[in-house]
Amino acid sequence: MKRTKKIPFLLGVLFLQAILGTSCYKGMMDPPFHAAGATVVSTTKYYIDNNGSDTSDGKSPATAWKTLSKVNAVTFQPGDSILFKRGGSWTGTLIIKSSGTSDARITFGAYGSGDKPQIIGNNATLSAVLIQDAKYLTFENFDVSHPRAVRPPDISLCGIYVALATNGVYPGITVKNNNIHDVEGMPITNRHLQAGIFVRSNATQAYFDSLLIEGNNLDRCSSRGIMMGDGSNKDTAFYNNHVVIRQNVVNNTALEGIIIYTAKNVLIEKNRVLNAGAYTLGVNMNIVLAGLWGRGKDMTIQYNEVAYTRLTNPVPYASMDSEAFDIDLSTPGYTIIQYNYSHDNEGGFFLHMGDPGPDFTYGIVRYNISQNDGNGFQNRVFELHEHPNGKVVPIYIYNNTFYNDQKIGVLDRAGGTGVHPGLEFRNNIFYSAAMQFDDQANIVYDHNLYYPGPQAASDNNGLISNPLLAAPGTGGSGINTVDGYKIAATSPAIGAGLLISNNGGKDFFGRLLSATLNPTIGAAEKGN
Repeated sequence: MKRTKKIPFLLGVLFLQAILGTSCYKGMMDPPFHAAGATVVSTTKYYIDNNGSDTSDGKSPATAWKTLSKVNAVTFQPGDSILFKRGGSWTGTLIIKSSGTSDARITFGAYGSGDKPQIIGNNATLSAVLIQDAKYLTFENFDVSHPRAVRPPDISLCGIYVALATNGVYPGITVKNNNIHDVEGMPITNRHLQAGIFVRSNATQAYFDSLLIEGNNLDRCSSRGIMMGDGSNKDTAFYNNHVVIRQNVVNNTALEGIIIYTAKNVLIEKNRVLNAGAYTLGVNMNIVLAGLWGRGKDMTIQYNEVAYTRLTNPVPYASMDSEAFDIDLSTPGYTIIQYNYSHDNEGGFFLHMGDPGPDFTYGIVRYNISQNDGNGFQNRVFELHEHPNGKVVPIYIYNNTFYNDQKIGVLDRAGGTGVHPGLEFRNNIFYSAAMQFDDQANIVYDHNLYYPGPQAASDNNGLISNPLLAAPGTGGSGINTVDGYKIAATSPAIGAGLLISNNGGKDFFGRLLSATLNPTIGAAEKGN
């Protein structure tokens, strides 16, 4: 049989390379760039430097772009990173309208060493940073401010504005690790349209999904710190969905520190909200309802510290609000407020506006610690507004520890004539030299511990006794400073509470709760 002579493989490749060129060889030997049908993902990094040039390609620190205008004019691709040089400063508005994908996010961030790059608003537009109609995008590690050049006029200003103008669902937006400060709009006219971080859908059928606001520091915002929605009504089918607001520090706002509208499946946790109502720039503010609250549907508020909320409301509202937390009008679904540390809020610990609306299912307030709340007005720890027509509003307040060095008041806003069926206080410690419990004919008081008393007259299972707290009144700045509210092994509160099913599973300090044994009264279960 005649044999065919074969060219050795490598020699054949070299022969083809010589004839067809290097590109053909490279294509034969390298794996394909992407599989058939797969999305081509860019991994381009663009650099922006005050000493750069907009005529460069922007693809290296040595060929960086210079201006916001250049960045604003580019539509970036999934996987791209847009990096501003640390120590640099840009004045105007950074406009971001590009979208990534679930496996190739677009990132706006920083490079180099030194301070975070600054974006400074110039009062010409609403915000210093505008993120509009974007998907799968991360904005991180910037310093954002929007100071007002002239006072007045009455203008609305934001730090970071995350907005929607077109109907649809917009997943995967993350705003994290930024400093937002000196946002100096005038909130008298447009208090619902500005914040340090303002998230809003301007289209009736547009909403964010899986939105994360995490690790930001906000200071000196002359309206809200973090705000979602604008206070208007919207079909709950188009509420922002799966919203997480976590580990932010919000300090010195004119109005609320964190406030949420038009959102569902909301988790607000491990934030610090301080001095809400303090940064008024000498202007008579409108109502500060609470340091941290919202009208979200199915919302959990946990592991937060809320402190020093101010009573700054004008007449005729001077004696209202300014609590740490609130269950407000038009609140759908459930609201759970648990494992929080609240202290020194002038208006109190908790505001209940009376009628959350027909779509409200229940509220739970459990395993929180409150210290010296309400000392700015009548020692009001709770402000309760009357239920219309005796409506039953199920709000269950159990296993909290309330301490006040003057007086604890559960006060009816109507001066004792209002009715509040559906509210239940169980298994709480009330620790104060004086106490006042309104509307005992309609509010349930049961299995609470009072020290030194007196107890609520309607609490037939109440206990007047020293709970033997480790060091009551010694909580400081930070949620990790409250070990003084743990209890001694010989405390009469141990096992004296009413067993509550679906109790959250753990106490304030993380100890597991029994599903079958009566709990300890207060926020701390027995143990070390």
